[in-house]
Amino acid sequence: MSPFLETLSVTRTELLRTLRNARVLVLLLLFGTSTALIGLMLGLLTRGLDAQGPETAAAAGASILGFLWGVDGGAVEHLSELPLLVPLVFGADLFFLPLFIALLGYDQLSAEVATGSVRYLAVRARRGSVLAGKFLAQAVVMGLLLALVVAGLFAAGAGLRSGLEPVSYAAAAARFWAGGAALAFGYLALTALSSAMTSSPGSSLLLNVGALFGFWLLHAVGSRAALVHRMGGSASWTEDLRWLSPSAYASGVLGSTTTLLTSVAAYAAFGAVFLGVAWAVFRARDV
Repeated sequence: MSPFLETLSVTRTELLRTLRNARVLVLLLLFGTSTALIGLMLGLLTRGLDAQGPETAAAAGASILGFLWGVDGGAVEHLSELPLLVPLVFGADLFFLPLFIALLGYDQLSAEVATGSVRYLAVRARRGSVLAGKFLAQAVVMGLLLALVVAGLFAAGAGLRSGLEPVSYAAAAARFWAGGAALAFGYLALTALSSAMTSSPGSSLLLNVGALFGFWLLHAVGSRAALVHRMGGSASWTEDLRWLSPSAYASGVLGSTTTLLTSVAAYAAFGAVFLGVAWAVFRARDV
């Protein structure tokens, strides 16, 4: 069988198993419920702003979005044309998405190794096909989840503000989904790498969460140094550390077209590196 057909077979099997997994279904329900609750709370807080008219809502939204997400001026102006609920809730979802992805797929390979079932898979399909198939199954689930979240957010936003232009509103929804999918791709690859490097689900989860914390720490150290520099302090080599972390590019998902494309390229690069290392590790290990 060709690698392509092997990958499709593994993807189909893993997708069916994922959708039948009670833990995964609970996680998906939890993510959707938490998004709805955050949206409800923020909707109550921002309803007054959206009711004061487009100009007032846009001005208030620009200030809030610029403070919370640090996006550039052009992007703030573009986002402020949307109901404030939409970018606020989506930004909160992006913050928690890496941890959710870790909880969703940490055992995709390590569980097979722990039970020994990976030996049967390795006989019927190439290890690269096994890795790619499991990764694609997780990616399909995340893509569908993001589509549901974005559709729900934009539907709720349309109910909060009248006079929205349908074509541009739908285009904004597509941009949000594309940016979220790019971010998810990078972190899904990190989860696949963590699972490929370990021999038990527990150690895989610990490694994944530890990697997330390490990347967050790099971003925090670099961002603090950059802030000190902008406020008149001396430049430091630690400023550039933040660009080694995937989280440094999260704000670009909500940014202008240029920053969005930069973030997409960055997450594609991170994902390619993580998947390449995962393939090398999984191919070389004794199962």
